[in-house]
Formats: sequence, C-alpha cells, structure tokens
Amino acid sequence: MTIEEAPPAASGPRTAGAYDWYVVAILFSVSVLGYIDRVILSFLVEDIKADLSLSDAELGAVTGMAFAVLYVFGGVFIGRMLDRGRRVTILAACILVWSVATAASGLATGLVTLFIARMFVGVGEAGLNPAAIGIISSRFPQDKVQKPIGLFTTGLYVGGGMAMMLGAHLLTRFAAGGPYDLPFIDSAEPWRVVFLLLAVPGLFVALLVQSSVREERGGGQRAAPAKGEALAFARANRKLIVLLALGIVSWSMNNYGLLNWYPAMLMRSYEMTPGLVATTYGPAFLLGGIAGCLAVHPYYKWLRSRFGDRAAYYLSFSSMAVLAVTTLVGPIVPTVQLAVAMSYVNLFVSSISVASIFVLIVAVVPPTLRGLYTGLYMALVNLTGGAFGSVMVGLLTDRVYGAHGLNLSLTTMAAAFGPLGALLMYLASRQGGAGTRIAAD
Repeated sequence: MTIEEAPPAASGPRTAGAYDWYVVAILFSVSVLGYIDRVILSFLVEDIKADLSLSDAELGAVTGMAFAVLYVFGGVFIGRMLDRGRRVTILAACILVWSVATAASGLATGLVTLFIARMFVGVGEAGLNPAAIGIISSRFPQDKVQKPIGLFTTGLYVGGGMAMMLGAHLLTRFAAGGPYDLPFIDSAEPWRVVFLLLAVPGLFVALLVQSSVREERGGGQRAAPAKGEALAFARANRKLIVLLALGIVSWSMNNYGLLNWYPAMLMRSYEMTPGLVATTYGPAFLLGGIAGCLAVHPYYKWLRSRFGDRAAYYLSFSSMAVLAVTTLVGPIVPTVQLAVAMSYVNLFVSSISVASIFVLIVAVVPPTLRGLYTGLYMALVNLTGGAFGSVMVGLLTDRVYGAHGLNLSLTTMAAAFGPLGALLMYLASRQGGAGTRIAAD
C-alpha cells in the first residue's frame, strides 16, 4: 500500500498527514542506524584496547576526536549544501559514506587506520541531523514541530541502546567461534566482525531514503537563502548566538563525555561485566532516552503556556540545569544498583537537552538557514564535547585518577562544565525570546 501525500493547504495552518509521519518514521530509522554505527564503538572499547594495545587517551581520541575532525568541516559544508540542494539525495549519500567507513573500522590494524575510519563515519553522519531537521521543519508548522523532532531524536537512544544490547549479543556469539579470517586481517577478533555486519544495513536504508522520501509537501520547491542572508542573521543576533554557542559548548563537554564513557565506567569503577552492562545500561539508554524525547512536546507546551516565546530557551536551560546535577551525582553513587538507576535519570534528562537544541534552532533560525545552523551546531558539539570532552575524560583517568577512577573523571567534568552550560543558556534566554530578529535590520 502506498502512502499518498496530501496537497499543501492554500492558506492557514496545515495539518500533518500520513505521509508526513511516514517521512518522520524513515528519518527515525536512519537515526537509529547512524547511532548504532556511532555508539557501538563505546561498547567495544575494552576489546579494541586489548587487541590494538591502545591507551585511554588514545581511545578518547578515537571515540571523540576522530569522529569530530571531519564532522566539523563536513557539518558546515554539508549544511550549506542542504540549504541549497536536494536534502534527500545528500542524506542518502551520507548514509553510504558512514556505512562504508563502519566496515573500514572493522579492518583497522592500529590507531591510525581506526582513527581515519572513524573520521569518515563522522563526515557521513554530519549530514544526518541537518538534513532531517530541515525535512521535518518543512513538513510541519513551527508550533507543531516539537513532537516530530522529539520522535526523530529518539533514534539516537534507540540506536544507542541497540548498539549496547546487539553489540553484547554479537560479541558473545562470535567469540564462541572466533577468531575469523577476514580480508586483509588474519585471525580477526569478534569486534571486527561486529563492525562489518553493522555496515550492511546502510546500503538498503540509503536506497529506501532515495526512492521513497519527498522533502517538500506536495512536491513544491523551497526558497533558497538570499545572498548574504547567513551573515546578516549572524550580525543581527550576534550576542544571542555567542551565548548559545558558549552554553552549548559547556553542556557538550559534560554530556558527550558521559555518553562516550559511561559503559566503560560501569565496567571499571563498578566491576560490571560487558554482558551485564549490555543488559542494564543498554535498556537505560533505550528507555531513558525515549522517555525524555517523548517528554519534550508536552513539556514544551507547558513552558509555552508560562513563558510564551521564550519557551524554547527555557526548555534547553532547565534540562541543562538538571543534567548538571544528575551527572555530578550519578558516577559516584555508592552501589552498582544506584549507578544503573542514575543512568536512567541521566539519559532521560540528557535526551531532553539534546532534542531541545533542535527545537531551539527551529524556533530561532529562519527556514532558509536551518541546514547551515544545524550543521554548525553539530560541528560545534562534536569538535568540543564530542572530541575534547572524551579526550579530557581519558587524560584525567590516565594521569590523575587511574583506570578504576573513571567515575571520578566523569564527575570532575560535570562539576566543571555542567553549571556553566546552564548559566550561559539562562543568559541566552534573557537575550532571546520575543526580541530575536531573524533578519538584519
């Protein structure tokens, strides 16, 4: 059965139809795939460390910095392309790039080759969120877009949770029959087979996106950004943009260090086995993340009723403020049961904060620049929190706290960056709101 798209309304607010939600479902599936390919590395770090003889600082570089190096340039360049070109075709090409790079990760022979492979995973995934947010915001009115954005963002946590649980299942299964003979690699360890298998679905998903997704309602053409529009918008809102950027950087240093290192922290600081982490933290990532993303829409509606045009700012500020507290406490609770319970809380609040940034971009940035600004946002968080946040956690562990003090490294990051991010986002909320200008004066 084919899902037909309703024609665009001649005037007035438009109502989302079945095809609009079909597009959201496809983009959700792409997000799940992308985050499985990305997050699986954080579950495999102990096996990779042993097989390739890497230090924690080197692992931090691979899990964070490698992903961010080309993501930064790719995010800006691809974001600009998305504002001017066909988002669907660009997204399909990005899926192919990160899938091939995931396969290459399984063939890595050392730090350099693994680093390069993860770089290309990053450049492929740089197009995911800018394309998806642009497509979703073109199909839903601005006062209704929070729900589809929240649903799309759940893909991060479904993908992450599946990466944990699927990774454990595949490792256990292949460990029984390994090592394996692979092209270019003799006696390959099971973690390599996991990477190679996870690369295959991307080929089919890219074809599905290209063949079935239309990005504009009724097949219409969207407006391209005017010459100089991006610079004019930045000048008109420079104070707001600086505060938002600094707040997002501080938040990401805490949040992404937590996401990249929490599974390894449970294994080391609380002596959990990889299998136990998969069956406890995996569901926490899945269920806590989904619950947070689904809470975004009703929470935003409540904030909107109290704060009006500032609701999107307060959505980000409040979630970052709570996250500053939960990430400080979570890694240092006295028992493993509490550590797992706090992971649910951390991931619930973290997922609200992640989705809130996309809601804020749609609220603040004009439609013709959303690809660029979403790309800039993703480049910013991956260059800072995604790269250096992970490296700083690794350095703190290597040089200050020791391997079993990984929980203290995460708490130190939370103390340093959590409150600062919340404060800067609060200041941004005072600068923005009803006074935000979407064009130069």
